[in-house]
Amino acid sequence: MIIRDFTAFINSDSRTSAATVIWEDHNYPQQELFFEIHDGGGEGGAVDEPLTDAFLAACFPVAAIHGETRLKIEGWPCPMLVEGVRTAHAWWQSWGGMPGAAPAIETLPRGRGQTISGSRRAFSFLSGGVDGFHVLMRNRRTYRPDDAGYIRHALLVHGFDIGKRARDPEHSRFQAALRSLQPLAAEASVQIIPCRTNLRHLPSKPGFWEHRRVGAALAAVGHAAAAGPAFLFIGGTYPVTNPVPTGSHAAVDGLFSSQRVTVIHDGSRFSRLDKVRDLVAWPTALEALRVCPSGIGDRANCGRCEKCLRTRLELLAAGVENTEAFGPSLTPAELWNEAVPEPIGDRALRYLDLLPFLRARGLDELCQVLEEKIAAYRAKLRESS
Repeated sequence: MIIRDFTAFINSDSRTSAATVIWEDHNYPQQELFFEIHDGGGEGGAVDEPLTDAFLAACFPVAAIHGETRLKIEGWPCPMLVEGVRTAHAWWQSWGGMPGAAPAIETLPRGRGQTISGSRRAFSFLSGGVDGFHVLMRNRRTYRPDDAGYIRHALLVHGFDIGKRARDPEHSRFQAALRSLQPLAAEASVQIIPCRTNLRHLPSKPGFWEHRRVGAALAAVGHAAAAGPAFLFIGGTYPVTNPVPTGSHAAVDGLFSSQRVTVIHDGSRFSRLDKVRDLVAWPTALEALRVCPSGIGDRANCGRCEKCLRTRLELLAAGVENTEAFGPSLTPAELWNEAVPEPIGDRALRYLDLLPFLRARGLDELCQVLEEKIAAYRAKLRESS
């Protein structure tokens, strides 16, 4: 793979960085990869060279999964990041499903080291999900407003769950998500920065986004968005008490740091249910919850897919009977059998924390359905080991 022809331009509203991605060992078409950051033209300052770190973080995982021999980037990515992605690949290989050796990384010869100046800012991601809301809530409890780690900028990405398919950009859905987050952003004194990228349009493989790539993609957008020194908070997915090899992981996310941008995998000491319980104290966050991968019409959540059903039960276990985002928290057992007929992989482990609370309410039939899905996941693990 070759990444070349870097371009960058700034206007009154946004900054855009782009480059051409060329495959060498596969017959995939070349593609322009871009990052568009709507932050008012980069008020945080400029950098001395193209933001090649963003392109390395975005492209290395797909070059690796497709077995490209090398990744040649015609720029100067940070050597800390170059070493970090190589170590991330070692983690992926140890988990399985990553073919062969890591692609050799080739860069232009470096001259003097880059001078990194300016005040360090803190960024996080805000899509409407539990993890992002919890990161922001904990940040407000942990840091003072004059601390460098106090999050003042939250990135909402068009091109991840919304707009991930080239044939369906979902512009109206993205604008609806942005509007729904504004009351929470005002309450938390955080600026939402809309970002747009087409990195998910690069060739991939089934399950690769969720199980290996998402942390690198978040870091890539963060590198593009941070025009100066920054902390980048990524909300943890699974707790350290129940670790699962997945795309955003406590052992891997930080490896996508550079000397300019420090990536922090945050909140992994909390279970998903712990986070939902915390968010009960923030009504504005409960109203703005958006966990659904698709939604229906003008609704942010369909309420019937696996992720919606699970979140409804988490709210129920946290003592919330009804929300604006989902309606009733209680979900009938037959709805689960209808909407989630097949084993759903490692997500089944998240049901474990729910079982005691559901059983205490006498929901034995629902507990049986969830236990069957947990058992199916564990049986599949035994078959593959």
